[in-house]
Amino acid sequence: MDLGSQEQGLACEAGSGACPGTTNTCAWLPNSPGEGLCRPACINGTCSNGQTCCTQPNGAPYCNSFCY
Repeated sequence: MDLGSQEQGLACEAGSGACPGTTNTCAWLPNSPGEGLCRPACINGTCSNGQTCCTQPNGAPYCNSFCY
C-alpha cells in the first residue's frame, strides 16, 4: 500500500459500503453515487486526533479532516 492510498482511506466495498475493521464506516462521496472511502467512525459525536465528525444523509457519521 502506498502512502497516497493510505492517506485517502481505503475504498468501501462497491454497493454495500462495507469496510474492513469494526471501527470504520463508509464516507459516501456525494459526486460518485455508490462509491465511498473508509474512514474512522464518529462515536457519540467525537473523533480522536482532532478530526471533524461528519454526518451524511445515507450513512453513519465518520471522522475526517474535512467532510465530503
